[in-house]
Amino acid sequence: MARLEALIRRWRLVLPPRFLLYGPPGIGKSTYAARGPSPVFLLTEDGLGLLDAPSFPLVKSYKEMTEYLEFLLEDPHDYQSVVIDSASGLDALIVESILRDSGAKNLGAVGAYGAGYFLQADRWAEVIRLLDRLRTERNMLVLIIAHAELTTAEDAQYGSYDRWAPRIPKRALGQIVEWCDIVAFATRRLYLNSVDKGRRTVAAGVGPDGGERIMHISGSPAIIAKNRYGLSGELPLAWEPLYQAFSQRVSE
Repeated sequence: MARLEALIRRWRLVLPPRFLLYGPPGIGKSTYAARGPSPVFLLTEDGLGLLDAPSFPLVKSYKEMTEYLEFLLEDPHDYQSVVIDSASGLDALIVESILRDSGAKNLGAVGAYGAGYFLQADRWAEVIRLLDRLRTERNMLVLIIAHAELTTAEDAQYGSYDRWAPRIPKRALGQIVEWCDIVAFATRRLYLNSVDKGRRTVAAGVGPDGGERIMHISGSPAIIAKNRYGLSGELPLAWEPLYQAFSQRVSE
């Protein structure tokens, strides 16, 4: 027992969160990221528009993506968060790099036994490794932006049902969701009125600007979402409510 007490220490190590934010087009994902702590963007698609935020040149290859991440690791800078916008654009660059290296026309034609898809997951894992180093070595918050898609989930007990998920390949999605501290689904809070449509009644979304922008930070059968901070439900799509909730949990 004395040896164990001498070896074991208890402490709380607080690092910036690893954050996956996904949602439909126009919900404000890039705007949200641009208002975060001193961000720098790695753009795989021209999604910033008129937003005033520092960014690398448009990333045109998987090699450029890894090079830019290594620059952030090695060179002096004051950025506090790194934003990848978007995951689907990055995946397209990963697939392009695999097809170029192999000479194949699609991932299914790369080698045997699904080799192309394993390479795809491996290159996603390399990006995650570099992002993790930015978090641990440079104390940077990591934010990955993804588009949303309606998928079919399979349940052994209840059968299949629709679920919102990030538009990320299945093999990469599992490792990203597991790696992230926060997976949030951005949407609008709809105020529902019943509208009579002949013999059936349907729900119609009403409210200012189509409804308040929110993000779900805990999962449900209809949504892939999670967080490691014991937070539940939803928050406004803004940084201050997240800071307050996060700070309260860390201080407990």
